[in-house]
Amino acid sequence: MPQTTAPGPVLIVEDPMIRKFVGGILKREGYVVIEAELEEALRTLRDAPDAVSLLITNVPGHFFEFAETHPLIYVAAFPDSALADRFRRCRALRKPFHPGDLALCAAELVPLARV
Repeated sequence: MPQTTAPGPVLIVEDPMIRKFVGGILKREGYVVIEAELEEALRTLRDAPDAVSLLITNVPGHFFEFAETHPLIYVAAFPDSALADRFRRCRALRKPFHPGDLALCAAELVPLARV
C-alpha cells in the first residue's frame, strides 16, 4: 500500500469540540493538524503564511486577507455563500456533516501526495 505524504499543516479555527472532531478525521486521513484560537491562527498565518496549506473555520470573515492565498473549508450550520465566494478556493460544509465529506473537501483543496 502506498504511503502518503502530508502537505503543510491544516489550521483549524473552530469551537474546541469541533476542532477535536475535525482534527481527528483529518489526522486519520494523514494530514498534520494545528488547532488554534482566532488570534493565534491569525498570528500563524501572518508570521509563516507558507507553513499552512489549508484553513478550516466557521468564521471566514476574519480571514479575508488570506482569501487569495489559502484554501478554506467553511463549516457552519448555514454557510453564507457570499462569504465563501470571497475566497479563491473554498468548500462549504453544512453542519452536521459526514466525516467522509470533510475528507473529500480536504483532498480536493489540498491532496495528499502518494509515494
